[in-house]
Formats: sequence, C-alpha cells, structure tokens
Amino acid sequence: MNADAAWTSLEVKARGLTHRWTPAVAMLVLLLFLPWPAGAREPLNLVVTGLSGDPLSNVQASLSLEQRRLDNGLSADLIRELHAAAEREIRRALEPFGYYRPTIKTELRPPDKPGEAWEATYTIDPGQAVPIGEVVVLFTGAGAVDATLEDLPDQSMPHTGSALGHAGYESAKRKLLNEVRDLGYLDADYTGHRVEVDMVSYTANILMAIATGPRYVFGPITFDQDIFAPEYLSRYLVLQPGEPFSQAQLARQRRALSKSGHFQEVAIAPGEPSATQPPAVPLSIRLVPFKPNRYRGRIGWGTDTEFGVQADWTRRYVGKHGHHFTLGGAAVQDRDRLAGDFSYMIPLDPLSGHSLELAARHESKDLTFEDVELDEGGETRIETNLGSVFWHQPRRQLGSFELRSKAGLSLVGETYDVFEVLFGNLPGDDQQTIIDLIGSRAYDTLAPDFEAVVASIRLNARRANDPLYIRRGDYINLELLGSNESLGSNISFWQLRMNTWNIWPTGDHGRFLLRSAVGYSDARNRTVLGVNFNQMPEYYEFRAGGARSIRGYGFEELFPKDGLTGGKHQLIGSMEYEHEIIPDWSAAVFLDGGNTFNDFDDIDAKLGTGFGIRWRSPVGLARIDVGFPLDDGEDSFNVYITVGPEF
Repeated sequence: MNADAAWTSLEVKARGLTHRWTPAVAMLVLLLFLPWPAGAREPLNLVVTGLSGDPLSNVQASLSLEQRRLDNGLSADLIRELHAAAEREIRRALEPFGYYRPTIKTELRPPDKPGEAWEATYTIDPGQAVPIGEVVVLFTGAGAVDATLEDLPDQSMPHTGSALGHAGYESAKRKLLNEVRDLGYLDADYTGHRVEVDMVSYTANILMAIATGPRYVFGPITFDQDIFAPEYLSRYLVLQPGEPFSQAQLARQRRALSKSGHFQEVAIAPGEPSATQPPAVPLSIRLVPFKPNRYRGRIGWGTDTEFGVQADWTRRYVGKHGHHFTLGGAAVQDRDRLAGDFSYMIPLDPLSGHSLELAARHESKDLTFEDVELDEGGETRIETNLGSVFWHQPRRQLGSFELRSKAGLSLVGETYDVFEVLFGNLPGDDQQTIIDLIGSRAYDTLAPDFEAVVASIRLNARRANDPLYIRRGDYINLELLGSNESLGSNISFWQLRMNTWNIWPTGDHGRFLLRSAVGYSDARNRTVLGVNFNQMPEYYEFRAGGARSIRGYGFEELFPKDGLTGGKHQLIGSMEYEHEIIPDWSAAVFLDGGNTFNDFDDIDAKLGTGFGIRWRSPVGLARIDVGFPLDDGEDSFNVYITVGPEF
C-alpha cells in the first residue's frame, strides 16, 4: 500500500463484488442521510377590514405577505419587508374597481412572546370610485362618415358620471367593437384606447380610436337544395344583396328558415368577399329538408272515451311552393265516435306567417234511448260534416303574451233523428200515427237537417314559463261564430266561447291552477213532447263532464234536463292545488263545478272533487285523476288519464 493509501478506506463485499469508498465519498453519503432541520417560520395572522366581495378578494390575492404567509423560512425581517410594500399593493389592487383615493391604515404588531404570531392588520376605506368624465370615440376609415355609428358609444360605453370599473370598461370596449363589426365593418379594430385618471379633478376620461376599414355588404344568395322553388325560398329572406353584412341578420335568417317547418338543418356559409367597393360577401344557404312523410298512430284507453285508436299522415311538402297537408282519423268506443280531418295549408306570406287553410271534417256518434235515460226506444247517428277555409294571421307578441288569430268560413251540414231515438222500438204504422199527431213541423224539429254557413273568428293569447311543465302561465281563448239565413243557411244563430287557464307557483314545490269555460249562444228553440230542441247544430251545443270539464262525471254526461242533445250555454270553473312530493312526482286535489243549460234561470250546477297524481315525463305532464261526483252522477267515481301540458 502506497502513501496515498494512508487514509482509512472502507471496503464492502457483496456477492463476490468489492467496492472501495474513499473518505470524501463516505462523508457525502453521511451528509445525505443525516436529517436537516427545517427552516424556521414565523407564525403570522393577517386581517383586512373595510372591504367585501371582489375588491376584498383582489386585495388579498395581491398582498405579498398573504401569498407567503405559510412559506417555510418566513422570517421577522421578511415580514417587515413585505408589510412595508402592502400599502402600495393594496392601492394597485383597488384601481381596477375605480378606487383611486383609498384611505389605508396599516399596522404590524410583533409577538409578545416567543412562539406567538405576528399580527398584520389593514383597515381600508376605499372612498368614492372615480367618476367617468369624457368618453371620446374616434372612427377612421369608411365609418368616419357613417351616421349609424354615432350613437353606438352612448349605447355601449359607460356614461359620464358613472363610476369607473375596469372590468366593465373592458366589457364595454369589446361590446362596442362587436357592434361596429356587426354593422358590416368586418375589419374594424382599435388603433388606440386608454383611460386617463386626473387625480386633481378626480375624473377618468376614456379615449378610443377605431379604424373601421370598408363596410361589407351581402352579395349574391344561393340555395343548396333541390326540393323547393328558389322564388318560394326567396320569400323567407330577411336580408337582401347590397344590405350591410351583419351576423345578427344571419342569425335571423337562420331562424326564419328553421321556423318554416320544412328543414331539419339550415346552414349559412359566407363566401370570400369580392374585390369590389364595397366588398360583397356571397352567401350559400344549405337546406336539408325533413322527410316528406310523417306517420303517427296511437292506441289508448280512458275512462272518458274507453278504447280508441288514432292515426294521421302529414305530407310536409306538396309541389315546390311550401304547400302541405295532414289527413287523420280517430275511432273511439264511447258512443262509437268517428272523426276524420283533412287540412291543406297554403303559405300566403311565409315570412310573416299569413297562410290559407282548406279543411274538411267529419264527425259522427250514436245517440241511443239509454243516452237520454229512457227504458226503451231506438237510436240515431248524429253526423256532422264541415268544409272550411281559414285565414291564419301571423303570430304576434303583446308584452309577454304570444297572440294567435284566425278567421274562417265553414259550410256545415248535420243530420240526426231524435224521433227514432224516442220511438224506434215501435212498428212503422205506430210511428206514422205519432208523426200525424205531432205534425210535420214537430217531426222536422225531431229530425233536423241543418245547413249553415258559419263565419268565425278566434283569438288566442298564451304565455308560459315552460312548454312542458308550466309553473307560471296564463291562457285565454276567445271565439265568436255565427250563421244567418240571409247567407243561405236554414238557421240563424251566433255564439261566444271563452276558455281560460291561470297557473301560479306556490312556494318552491307547489302550484295553484284555475280553469274556466264560458259559452253563450243566441239561437231559437222549439219544444216538442216537452223536450227543448235548440235550432243550431249539435256540433256547437255544449255538454259537460270529463277530464277537462267537470271531473267526477263521465265524458259529456251533463246536459240540460229539458234537452237531449246539449245546451245553449255553459259555465264551468275549476280549482286545483298540486304539491311536489318527490322530484318529478306530485299529488293534487281539485274541485270542479258548473253545468250546461238553456236558460240562465235554470242552472243546475254540479260539483265534483277528487285527487290525482302528476308525473313530469319527458314528453309532457302525465296526470291520473280520481273524481267523485258531489251530486247525482252515473258512476260513484271516474278515473281520468291525460298526457300533455295544460295549454
């Protein structure tokens, strides 16, 4: 061993391998494995008073002393150093909120005993936020002479005298630039902007300069589709070539085409601007139409109507000019009811919503001796046929209400034979004897053949906070209709109908519902065999009872005692309270009342009450009600199942 080996060496042997450690390496290993004491940290409590909300949060986030309060190695000297910078940091943190003259009191109290915490307290009176003085916005480029830009700063920027807030200022600045660009100045941008705070007058002046560049306009418009005629689609245009380019107008155009009901997808793609002055942006409107046919079918059962089926077919477009039709039919077990409808729609002004509807309807149902509470007799078939033309007005807004209206003219034909109901069980000779006794006029009253030209006008007003489950909403439907012999009818009558719904929330989990149905008819009547017969189609007469009438009674079970087919008038009211029990499920109690009648001196009001369950399903509100008649009813209770919103 040579002289260099005089230092003691360590030798480790493992699995036949030998490693020699020099004294320097051994010392390094020992140092690495020895525990190192952590840096001492002075405990510190920091309190900020006089502020709240965002200003307080910003001050706390800006204080270096707060940021490093929990750092290891926070020494007394560092605490003093950071505390000395606190007032400057607080002032800067308050400036974004417009506070340029705050009063700040700082205090740093060292601990009384070792181990106790330092106390840093900052008491702040932010004072008055600096008010805005002048707001100067300069436009250069094509917009310098555009009068439409002059009012934008007043609409977008903070007003003189209002408090300066830098967040609000930045938001207003973005809004102003977006509005300039939305007027067609697509290249507009700021060339300068600043806020000058004058501490002497204590006002903040806003100075801005915007280079607008050229004003772009809409160029040629093309439709990418092969179903509809271009001249028909052009009637949906809310923008025209040559008008200033606007993103808001593009959004309006997209909505107008989507609301047409023809298209499942509407995409508007601006093209490359032309090199002309002004630059023109061509538009390509891609339209993906719905499938031309829609078929629907329903099978159901309800205590009102028993078993029933319904089906309809909608042809979404006929030809190339937006015509469409719906054909449907329904059959219901109750009184063997049949109904068929055909509606053909012709757009007159697609953009505004004016349209013409050609409609036809057939409705028929049995009337038997049992329906009129006789022990024996026969039956008849009440058959009503209508051919109508309706003029639909555009939807309008009146405050928060959406208004719909239409006017129409209908040719109505209706036949039935009450004589057969009363005497159908008698032989033919006996029936003829009765006809001879009562006379032909009375017989014609019992077996009418109504032919009427009925004019009508309808107004509907609706508002609701939700389309499927309404917690606050109002609905009113008014309809005035009538017929006159001078127009070719064989009867004269007129009628007013009004239906209302009002829904209010009660607390967080309940709602209160009021419903009414009022009807008044002016029509002649004839009395035969002690029974009143109104000289108007049974289609327009009133009957009560059922899920949307007076619950507790069967469907159309209630009608005047002196009549067989229905009444001239009706008064119906309903009160209901509903309370949520678990999410999407509610319980309800209700009280319904009213009736139909032929004379206001002979109102035989009926009451029904009950309870129900409500489920807010994905397709609408599902209701199951159990109603009990409080007056004489055909059944001791009735169960009603309905799906859909109230109106």
